[in-house]
Amino acid sequence: MNDKLRCAILLTVAVGVLVPSVVVGQGRHRSGRTRADSPLEGSSYAESPYQLWPIEVASRDGMVVSGSEEASRAGALILEAGGNAVDAAVATALALGVSEPTTSGLGGETLILIYLRDGRTVAIDGSCYVPFEPRVDELQKEKSRGRAGSFHGYKSIAVPGSLAALAHAVEKYGTKTLAQVLAPAIDIADFGYRMNLSELGNVENYGGKLRLQNHVAEIFLKDFSEPWPVDHLYCASDLANSLRQISDLGAAEFYRGRIADVIEADMVRNGGFIRKADLVHVRAVERRPQRGSYRGFDVICFPYPGGGGMLLEMLNILESFPSEFLQRDSLDRLHLLIEAARIANTDNATSHVPPVLLDQHLTDKRWAAERAKLIRFDRALLAGEISGEAPDPYLAIGTTQVSVVDRWGNIAALTQTLGSSFGSGVATPGLGFMWNSNLNAFDVSNPQSPYYLMPSRAAKTSMTPTVVLKDGRPLLVLGSAGSDRVVPAMVSVISGIADRGLGACEAVAAPRAMWGSNYGPMRGWVELAGEITPEREAALEKQGFEGMFQLKFPARWTDLMLFGGTNSIFIDPETDMLVGVGDPRRLGVAMAPRASGAGVTR
Repeated sequence: MNDKLRCAILLTVAVGVLVPSVVVGQGRHRSGRTRADSPLEGSSYAESPYQLWPIEVASRDGMVVSGSEEASRAGALILEAGGNAVDAAVATALALGVSEPTTSGLGGETLILIYLRDGRTVAIDGSCYVPFEPRVDELQKEKSRGRAGSFHGYKSIAVPGSLAALAHAVEKYGTKTLAQVLAPAIDIADFGYRMNLSELGNVENYGGKLRLQNHVAEIFLKDFSEPWPVDHLYCASDLANSLRQISDLGAAEFYRGRIADVIEADMVRNGGFIRKADLVHVRAVERRPQRGSYRGFDVICFPYPGGGGMLLEMLNILESFPSEFLQRDSLDRLHLLIEAARIANTDNATSHVPPVLLDQHLTDKRWAAERAKLIRFDRALLAGEISGEAPDPYLAIGTTQVSVVDRWGNIAALTQTLGSSFGSGVATPGLGFMWNSNLNAFDVSNPQSPYYLMPSRAAKTSMTPTVVLKDGRPLLVLGSAGSDRVVPAMVSVISGIADRGLGACEAVAAPRAMWGSNYGPMRGWVELAGEITPEREAALEKQGFEGMFQLKFPARWTDLMLFGGTNSIFIDPETDMLVGVGDPRRLGVAMAPRASGAGVTR
């Protein structure tokens, strides 16, 4: 029985099973916002393009924000059932592996930041790592044939750590069992999910990759050629069966049991490098979160191999300038945001200092003050003025963010990736999940590079789930999607709140100016809205930021999503109200459990 027929039968006998008893923003549609979703009159973004209008969800009883309606609902239902933030975040992440297969799944990696109500913090590292016996010569050939040095297929797959991290988090810091937090994901796989326009844009962009295997193309492409319409219901019976095995037998079934045997056989048949010996050795690693500050706010973020070092360096560079400088709309403010991101990106990709020591060095405020002195506002810096080395763009990309706060004040923020959209483009027949493409994130030419391909090495990534404190109390929970534009997107939100006094919704909606790449040269990126006028963009080009990516509105969803996905929760310091904001650039969704005090505002 094929998935489409099975899905129809299940829906016939199970109507109403997934109807949520949660609160979600009114008027929200998979196809995007309409004029009926217009922000309140007088808000700072009321005249901005409708594609930048977020919807706030407010509650005192907990909050979940993710890139998928089904996944946010899964987390909210766990909160409603008495689970804590860790339980809900893990349930959301596992559900994303079903309903947002572009960026999530058992075949990828997950970085988790936990802040407990008693002040304890931990970073759980579920990175992908290099198998024990990769063939460097084969990878060199693959990279030479790929677009911008990237490639896909079985040879791009690294050993996945996502499930290990999620299982460890819920077992040590949650209150539910792994089986309980897996249940919503299994239901979604059985009863089906729909993709929003952002996800459908990815399907269209990566159709060639999805055609690598017929059983993958059959799921995501109508007649193996084009995306399904927006109302199409996707079912994933193979994935549901895999999740049931893990629910019954634990994560060990994936890394040491029958699923591991199936994985090894598939890799051997198709030239992949993963073996059961690699899977057996996978363990989640607990790390000490990285800490810094900005304008008196404490910033807790993910250490190496996460992007916390880059986040803190960029914030420290901005802090070298008066807050008033960043309050007002101006050409100079946009110039500073781009140059700060450019310097931080370069510093994090050019040094041959061991990566762990690199984070300590680059997050020193004295270092940032010296780097800030380079910035001049009459022209863009020349590459040689920033560094004598060319940056090595070895970062895992293709990401999604989950932010959760529970009614007791526990926090879990996590970011997931498959390495690029739809990862390697291949899935082991019968298992139902996409494999990552994270071996792309390594240098295979220079053995002296800190990013050189070595067994058991994890890829450096820009992902950095983060918690911001004010006066010792949590104020903001966020992270972002967006490849090497993750950090600039997050800084836009943090600076909007700290420097400009914006509310959570306004900070997420504010048009962004950043620096980064997308399988091409590094350059400036701007959303032409609000203060970022065509005249100011032209002035930036004249100053030397040539060839900038200009996002004009209305925008294609595949272009809009390049500016990040900062799914955020703001904790009002005066009322303790939780305000969830899904980033409209990726149609993020905030949901709260149904309980007294929950409600919706815009």
